Amino acid sequence: MLKRIRLLPAAVLTALGIVVALAAPAAAADPPVPPSSAGQRWALKVAGHYVTVSAGADGDTKLRADLTATVPGPAELFTLHTDWVTGSGFGTTVSFRSEATGNYVTTEDDASASLLRTRATTIGAWERFTLKPLSGDTYGLLASNGKYVAAELGTYPDKGLLRARTARPASPDDLGSWERFTLEKVGGQGSTSPVPAPTTRAPVARDVVSWNVCANNNGSCALNDAPSTTVAGNVSNALHQAMGARRPDAVFFQEICEKAAKPLELALESWAGPMDVRFMPTSFKVAGTDIEAQKDCDDTKDGVGRGSFGIALAVPDSNTWYQGTVLPSPPQKGTEQAKEQRPMLCAVMPAEGSAYCNAHFSSGPYTDANGKPQGDDTDPSDLYRPRQAQAMRDTVDGLTGLGYTTYYGGDLNTTQNDVGYLSTLYSDHQECGQPTPSSPHTGAPTDGNNKIDYIFGPQGPAYTCRVVDGTLSDHRLIDLTTS
Repeated sequence: MLKRIRLLPAAVLTALGIVVALAAPAAAADPPVPPSSAGQRWALKVAGHYVTVSAGADGDTKLRADLTATVPGPAELFTLHTDWVTGSGFGTTVSFRSEATGNYVTTEDDASASLLRTRATTIGAWERFTLKPLSGDTYGLLASNGKYVAAELGTYPDKGLLRARTARPASPDDLGSWERFTLEKVGGQGSTSPVPAPTTRAPVARDVVSWNVCANNNGSCALNDAPSTTVAGNVSNALHQAMGARRPDAVFFQEICEKAAKPLELALESWAGPMDVRFMPTSFKVAGTDIEAQKDCDDTKDGVGRGSFGIALAVPDSNTWYQGTVLPSPPQKGTEQAKEQRPMLCAVMPAEGSAYCNAHFSSGPYTDANGKPQGDDTDPSDLYRPRQAQAMRDTVDGLTGLGYTTYYGGDLNTTQNDVGYLSTLYSDHQECGQPTPSSPHTGAPTDGNNKIDYIFGPQGPAYTCRVVDGTLSDHRLIDLTTS
């Protein structure tokens, strides 16, 4: 099926060199969640019944236990999210976003009998639930009104309706079967079919870019709190200016919001040719559980939701397979705040014999602007970045073993002082900062005075590596070319 391409203007700069935002389409809101997101889908069950979004003629979108569904369909699928809660951070509560409506589940007020509906476009107090682990791998859902969610499976006239109406018992395990929910993973994170074999050998000449675009909540970056269409237009324009007449074969993006993925795809297509933009969220383990919920981006300054926070991978639209992976990441210890569970995203192009993997590794120790120590991977006796590098290399070796020429990298959050953490990525490969495979592991800084962004490829081609300031981010983009 032919892809509809919206033509957008090419890069436009003012005399001061500031990238100008693309004009948003008339009356356009942020786009729906892209189907190419590799976030995990879930189904909820209560008393053996799937929870469904039952959109009535009035668009009510009530949640109820479906007494007939035997397998989860679109109306039974949800993605799990977590946002920042003042005083406790991410991972303390979970929010449910309906795959069918794109909206979050909210608890209505007492006047609406504390019904659960999917009608919220952003996460606030009424969209947050606390997961209470119960026996038998079930959970109680404690709503923001201080009561547990129950399915009306008795003689209640609106059969199966979900309401937050059960008062807290002395112990959560005293909850009955109508208040006990099971979370069931559905599908994979991306394509569920096996990786297809390449149908040709990859060309030697490649042009691969990696850029942490800083498009969530960093006040020092130009895209802080920006709408998704603005992010897409400015990132595309800045990339176009940096590349000139050349066209990228793949682009690795980090620190980008989910709802920017589709507008970015359309913006890139105006000058780089037909492309797909895939997305993979960063996640947190929900407190007291092994359930992972996607980290939500901050809303725009106008209060518009931007979906999950994570990484994206732009590849030619000959892409037929992509897969997201949650890398081994530091766990929460004691009373400290939850640690980000870091993502990797890979895609293959069988028709050109190429594969690409993008990742954002855990942050090492650093000091923030207020002089406060920060970072997730800070225990020298229990480091996770070497494990993340090994997980990436294992995936790359699998793709290479199928016959793909694979390029990989991203924001690996590791300076040249600690580049030994990435040693597994260098073996039999070459980093774009190395003129030859035996050259030192050095390169131009990509973040302040540090190099923490990398692109690796096979040994053999002649490598050129450029580092360019795209003006929007606290990171510079890194551009690998081979010939």
